[in-house]
Amino acid sequence: MSSTTALPGYREIRATLIERDRSLRRENLRVKALTLNEIKADEILRRIRADEEATIWKEEHASIPHPFPGMEFLTGEYLDRI
Repeated sequence: MSSTTALPGYREIRATLIERDRSLRRENLRVKALTLNEIKADEILRRIRADEEATIWKEEHASIPHPFPGMEFLTGEYLDRI
């Protein structure tokens, strides 16, 4: 079997394996057990978070010098000031 004919078979087996692995992950088991109300609540929270990300965290605000107080420690900017 040449490599040109083996490649599509490999890709199909690989895709199947990846899909199976993802289906067995712990977070997928929890998602499958959600009630309809929990699914709706999750969708609402995701929309709110996406809106906050676009309107709060990605914009520059003149009244807020740094939107993440204390972040300098985590990013190492504090050490640059010393």
